[in-house]
Order: sequence, then structure tokens, then C-alpha cells
Amino acid sequence: MFWPKLTSSKIKLKVFEALSKNANYRSELILGIPGTYLDTEVFYDDAPFLKDAPFLSTLIANPNHIGCHTLGDEHEEMFSGTQEIEKDVIRICAEEMFKAEPHSYDGYVASGGTEANIQALWVYRNFYIDEFDAKRNEIAVVFSDDSHYSMTKGANLLALDTVQIKVNEVSRALDIHDLEEKITAAVAHGKKYFIVVLNMATTMFGSVDDIKKVADLFNALKLNYKIHADAAYGGFIYPFTNVDSPYNFKNPNLSSISIDAHKILQAPYGTGIFWFVKLFKARM
Repeated sequence: MFWPKLTSSKIKLKVFEALSKNANYRSELILGIPGTYLDTEVFYDDAPFLKDAPFLSTLIANPNHIGCHTLGDEHEEMFSGTQEIEKDVIRICAEEMFKAEPHSYDGYVASGGTEANIQALWVYRNFYIDEFDAKRNEIAVVFSDDSHYSMTKGANLLALDTVQIKVNEVSRALDIHDLEEKITAAVAHGKKYFIVVLNMATTMFGSVDDIKKVADLFNALKLNYKIHADAAYGGFIYPFTNVDSPYNFKNPNLSSISIDAHKILQAPYGTGIFWFVKLFKARM
């Protein structure tokens, strides 16, 4: 499937139509909405060039989509115009890049991969606590030595223990034997629930973790686990260069994905995207 490239005039029309459907902080009396217009002495909205600058106009309009509202007819009425664009972005990437079935997922445009990865850890931690009455010291976050620092940061913020797995010094492949040894030891020390973060291209090496080997190990050990794919770097490369990639929502072992549009896609900072399967919608 090929995405049509819009002309500059069509992009402007689409964005300005969306902004016109949003609440306007400056012209309307709005109470109870967690947002505001920007400092008018620094960001003024009457600059003549703004009529030809849809992106800058959106920044100045400062819309707030307030969380995940992408399933069904749910929407944020105050920002319905630009939220429709966000929903379309989430749909295109989830369904046309990562093979999700319609209405099987939810997500939102995040500030970047760090926020999206921490979001995944938060969702799964709360899922285990809500569904299994898990204690925090029974939950572990599993990731490789080459994983992004946001895993360590997120685990620390959420008061979760970590299990860090070695990688091959040449191929940068995740060491499955080290994974098995450390997971077995973690189980012996009381860990019952695992949040596994795998890389769809690490930041420093571009290496992709073998999701099948990891899932096969956890399934063989009959452990309770959820896999999140950190595709911040490879998300806009790997699905196109590897048509048989197992990193998609048809894989029952994969529960969430995060990607960054401000890397390879060359979108402005910060533009991350986070999706998770529908099972977790109620946990947000």
C-alpha cells in the first residue's frame, strides 16, 4: 500500500480546517481544560507568515488531546479537529505498518520514545497489580545491555526491579542462555510477572532482538509475561525492509510498540507514537 503525498496547499487546508474545529483559548472563555494559549509576548498569533505555516500555527494553537481516545466514537470535543489527525496517524501506522486489526488497539502521539517506553512499563505494572494482585517486588522489567536508558529510568520511577541481559559483543544479539539463567534466578527469588522490552533496532547498533526465541523461552518456562517493542529507532525502517517481520500485532506474543517519527521519518521533535492491544485500554 502506498500513501498519497499531499500537496502543500492540501496540507494547509487539512491542518487549518482541523484547527478551526478546536476550541480557541484566546477567543473563547474556557474553564476546566488543562491547557492554555502561549505567552503572547513571545508567541503571537497575528504574524503574517502563519497563514502559510500550518505546523507553526498548530504549535501556537497548542491543542491538548488529553490521553488515549482513539477507539470507537470516543473523542475530546474541545480538540476534535486535530485529534482526528492524530487518530488517523495512529490508524495508518498501526494497521498499515504493524498489521493491527481495526479497533483492536489504542494509542496516542507521545513526546518521544522515552515517554512511550515508560508508558508501556506503567500499563503492564498496573495490569499485573489489577488482574493478579501482584506485589511490586514480584514484577521485573527485562531488557538487554544495548537497550535505551529509558528502561532503567522507567523501572526506577515505577519502583520495579530489572533483569539486564548480556548481548554478543560482535553481533549484538541478545544472549538467550544468559536470559534463561537470569530469568530462572529471578523466579527463584520470587519474581512472577515479567515486562519484557525488546529492541526493533537499538539506538547505537541498529540490532534487532529475536522476539521468537525470547517468547519461546518464556512460554516454555510457563511464565506470565508481556512483550513491548522499543522501535523508536527502527520503527520506520524495519517494517518496510523486512516484510516478514514478526514485530507486528498479528504476533500474539507482542502487546505494545513504540516508535519515533522524529528520527528516520524526519518529523519535528518530539513525535513518538505508542500503541497497545485493546486488552489494556481499561488500564490507562
